[in-house]
Amino acid sequence: MPRSGILAPREPAIDLVKIISEGTYTNFASALKEFVSNAYDADAARVHLSVDEDCNRITIHDDGHGMKLADFGDVYASIARGGKQPRNVPKGKTSKGRFRIGRFGIGALAIINAAGVFMVRSTKKGSNSGFEAKIDLQALRSQFGKGEDLSKWWQFQYKEWDNEPKESHYTEVVCEGLSEGVKQFLQRPGESQLGEVFGSTRQLSGIDELAWQLGIICPVVYASGYPVPSGDLKRPQDNLVFAKAGKLKKDGFEVFLNGREVKREILLPSYAKSFKANTKKQLAFQRDLGYSIRCVHSAPGLTPSYEGYLVVQAFQVVPEELRGILIRVRGVGVGWHRTFNLQAKAPSTLYPNLSGEIWVDGLDDALQFDRESFREDHPLYMQLQNQFAAILEEEAKEFRQRSARRVAKLRPPMPDAETALPGTTAPQHTGGEPDTPQQPQETVAKPPAQVRRHQPTGQELLLPLDIFAAMPDSPQSFASLLNQINGCWTWQYYEACALVCRRLLEVMIIELYTRRKLQHELHDPQTRMFIGLKRLINKLNGDARFGLGKEFTDGLDKVKSLGDIAAHDHRIRIRSSDFERATLRFSIERLASLIAQC
Repeated sequence: MPRSGILAPREPAIDLVKIISEGTYTNFASALKEFVSNAYDADAARVHLSVDEDCNRITIHDDGHGMKLADFGDVYASIARGGKQPRNVPKGKTSKGRFRIGRFGIGALAIINAAGVFMVRSTKKGSNSGFEAKIDLQALRSQFGKGEDLSKWWQFQYKEWDNEPKESHYTEVVCEGLSEGVKQFLQRPGESQLGEVFGSTRQLSGIDELAWQLGIICPVVYASGYPVPSGDLKRPQDNLVFAKAGKLKKDGFEVFLNGREVKREILLPSYAKSFKANTKKQLAFQRDLGYSIRCVHSAPGLTPSYEGYLVVQAFQVVPEELRGILIRVRGVGVGWHRTFNLQAKAPSTLYPNLSGEIWVDGLDDALQFDRESFREDHPLYMQLQNQFAAILEEEAKEFRQRSARRVAKLRPPMPDAETALPGTTAPQHTGGEPDTPQQPQETVAKPPAQVRRHQPTGQELLLPLDIFAAMPDSPQSFASLLNQINGCWTWQYYEACALVCRRLLEVMIIELYTRRKLQHELHDPQTRMFIGLKRLINKLNGDARFGLGKEFTDGLDKVKSLGDIAAHDHRIRIRSSDFERATLRFSIERLASLIAQC
């Protein structure tokens, strides 16, 4: 005979009012991760998630060892309880030898704000009994704000039966009456599909984005076997990448969403669609020239301990949701990729080009209750943050060195003194003031068909060769102007150098507005031509859409003024000391970053 009743769990170890008011999860995939993690801990081989046609219900079915009603009361219904460890199983491991994920027992609270009804059906391996337990989450939420103890509303209606086949074992979670926000997300159409190149997961349909997110944070295999091309991996330096990917395969854990397998969609380097197939692209895909793979480990005895990999590529990572470092605790992602708030420790051009995964042990005390984030003022988190500050400083140096090597392969070098054009004299120092160049003779001759060239060193350049690294699709004119600036600087033609710097700022501001489809705002109403640089700077300074401070636009004014003097005042000779190199570089890098965000 079926039995039924009310399951009133032991007093929850949480403040239900706080959970309902703040929301356990801000992301639907993170809520579902809890049920996938429970299936993993139950030694399931397969988990099937199914969303109905109206996006009103989602069902999560796994073939794990299942539960009895008492297990449900311990693990799902009672909060912050981890359940009992099975006998003869090493601490922290499942019967299959998997490292257990769920030690907190958030259970049904994972979905408390996303559904109206939560229901669980299960039968335990080796038992002929099964049960179903249900709670009305909408009724629970309706009591919020009435000043009552919500614990008495945290109760489950249940029924049990004893006619299950003994070989049967499963758990099925049903979340019905999904919230309007979740429905709108799941019903959203997409302009891109999984397997294609896309700039952001927001370009995917809601179902595809959910699959992508689950693949990132859950313990499933990489879509391509590894997070980087297998042919680029080397032993022993990349053994950690081999080990992490191998463990996922060994676990034999598969997740499906509406019949399609969910995998970890990470394959780096990954560049935007607009990245054209040319020599530049070929270099960008070469390891140690276009991108780097670095395996990192904490020092022995350090708490928290960590291990993982970092990839820094030539241009921005796509989709943008992969930019930063994902922290994994017991194999699952905590939140999403993050920067550790270390932007001040490395150039701004590094972070959009960085992606990685770090497996951390010993950071549990710093976790927020939602398991999506950390307490950033916790000493353990701050210690991890400091460790990565040092690592990223090293990565920034190598990033610049790779950029310089790539540019050196692509950039036509300057002529040297031995092969200067006939009728000219290459600049030479004669012991006088170093800023005084030797002027070329006035005679002009046609250049020879072929000349040998000289490659300037990094110390000879006014601007770094990787200054446009944040822009994978920077216009060719930018590179041309950069070459002219550094060429004039190397040859000590400082008036010409100041003029071209002024020109570069002008075209970059116009490019910024053009990419935002705002170029019409820069036209003179009378002539329909672009306004001058002074008015361009004033326009940018007062444009709240870009959020630039006066300090930045003051820097633009300084660059403009030097160019104006070089162009119009023949009484003044420009010297190298007249260039504020840091101001010039900061101005161009900031504009490049703004353009890259368009």
